[in-house]
Amino acid sequence: MTLKNYLEKVCYKDIEDLKEKTLADLIAYMYKCDSSTFYVVRNKKPIYIFTSTDMLEIFMKNLLSMSIEEYINKNPKQLKKLSIKTNILDAYYFMRSHKLKHIPIVNENEELLGEISFKTLSLKIADIVIKDPLTGLFNQKYFDVLLEEYNEFNKPLGIIFVELKNMNILEGFYGAEKINEIIKTYADAIKECVREIDFVFRMGYRFKILTFNNLEITDKIVRRIREKLENTDYEGIKVSFEIAFSHVPELEDNVLTAIESCEKKLIERD
Repeated sequence: MTLKNYLEKVCYKDIEDLKEKTLADLIAYMYKCDSSTFYVVRNKKPIYIFTSTDMLEIFMKNLLSMSIEEYINKNPKQLKKLSIKTNILDAYYFMRSHKLKHIPIVNENEELLGEISFKTLSLKIADIVIKDPLTGLFNQKYFDVLLEEYNEFNKPLGIIFVELKNMNILEGFYGAEKINEIIKTYADAIKECVREIDFVFRMGYRFKILTFNNLEITDKIVRRIREKLENTDYEGIKVSFEIAFSHVPELEDNVLTAIESCEKKLIERD
């Protein structure tokens, strides 16, 4: 699943064609294209992007008579790009981590082909992801999807399992409704311990966290979760828990053995 099928058309012009043009001309171009972004290219290669945020600044500061070239020189940007061959999940992770609303898509020669919006990617991801209705966390299906795509990510991966203990006993004592509230409380506590770009899943009484980071950061997340849960309760009800974690490639060679390692650690502690 690459970006090839999700390209959006872009409005652009070569820098040489903009030498004598003003920002008022730029806005006219964008209006004609009915686009919220405008790309400046050099020999078909994107070098600058104007966004709706830039347009707001231009209006607020009354810069319409300024030349496009002058504005670019005064407001340099490090333009991030993605290859047309990028996996959509990898693209989603990249845009999410850099907080990008739009990003240009280029071919093997770095030439502009189109763009992709974070909204489009999010909708596509939503098609293949079903969230846990109780906690709002991701579910087993998305966990499986990410692991299936992991080989294309080429990133270090920290895997963390958190299991709430004795929940069947507690459910028999307190009832299913209160157990659900307990699960939501502990889910919220775990979410507070990870970053927005990490992934948290819930399967029954078990939570799984995937973080595309090195072992040191994974270990820090584990310690944050342990400390947080040790001080978490619901209406005075504290739940015991176990945490296990592994890492690819620093502790295990592949994701399957890393998951098996986490499972084994939890079983050994029962």
